Amino acid sequence: MTAGGTRLSRNGKQYPAAPLSREQLNRARHLAHRLVHEHGLSLRRARQVMAEDYGIRRSVGIIHRDLADFLCPACADADG
Repeated sequence: MTAGGTRLSRNGKQYPAAPLSREQLNRARHLAHRLVHEHGLSLRRARQVMAEDYGIRRSVGIIHRDLADFLCPACADADG
């Protein structure tokens, strides 16, 4: 899902060569919610699973933001 591979930035880290499409972002957000809520993974473990099993590279901070900013059914039920 990294749309054309990765690029090396000036800070020495690998980043996607192109930004993710809206569909890819939604898929990544849904996957993060599923891994954390349904499978009970930590943010770091969810990041690792997303990268290794699905080829989606996301930072822990972005995963945290996705969980906070976008509600899934499990989030909505927890909020009451």
